[in-house]
Amino acid sequence: MEYFVYQFQAFFLVLVRMTAMMVIAPFFSSGAIPLLMRGALSFFVSLVIFPVLSISNAAVTGNMGVYYLMVVQEIIIGLYIGFLVSVVFSAFQLSGQYFSVQIGFGINEVIDPLAQISIPLVGQLKNIIGLLVFLAINGHHFMIKAIFHSYELAPAFALKGESLQAFLKFLAHSFSGMFVIALKISLPIIAAVFLVSVSLGILAKAAPQMNIMMLGFPFKIAVAFGMMILISPLIVRVMNVSLERTFQFIVKVLRYWPV
Repeated sequence: MEYFVYQFQAFFLVLVRMTAMMVIAPFFSSGAIPLLMRGALSFFVSLVIFPVLSISNAAVTGNMGVYYLMVVQEIIIGLYIGFLVSVVFSAFQLSGQYFSVQIGFGINEVIDPLAQISIPLVGQLKNIIGLLVFLAINGHHFMIKAIFHSYELAPAFALKGESLQAFLKFLAHSFSGMFVIALKISLPIIAAVFLVSVSLGILAKAAPQMNIMMLGFPFKIAVAFGMMILISPLIVRVMNVSLERTFQFIVKVLRYWPV
């Protein structure tokens, strides 16, 4: 009985890290996936990877206060891994926000079923495209592998106090990269809409009797969507590269984890 309890404590820590990742990671955190199914998936994946992990013989403390801190530590690591990927999807949504107001779509907001927040319609479109790219490159498989390899690169029971400094460093790098990715995706459309606005301003000066505002919105929408169709291979490519670099960044985060 004592051996079973010891193994259960170690398994529970693995389960906590896996569950925390699925709570916040894209695709797994989708509202379309029932909570019970997510819990069952976390349990069975943890059940598969636990026998091959090297933490079963770790010194699990009998002090409940220390064990509680271990559980909190595992939650933080799981949330952190999932959050680094969710930041990229925030960049996809932000890219649509950059020009939605200029083309008249800023007031039309919808509820994102993945993040459960209100976002512009164009941002929702790019978020869905990003999710399809994420599934096409097997990003959901990588997230599970990242949790597995995190026990080799960031072992359980071994984090020290300087982890907070590493958290802040990598988070700052992630947020700065989010704005760069959003700008790369939306820059061609922003430039096209800006040129249209300048042209309409010149036309308003040349023919003030025309209602340029009423004519401008449909024209801007047509130009914006035409540009999105034209550069859609580029958008998919940028999303693909951004997700792959994020996966590499997660490996780098875990490799240089302060243990």
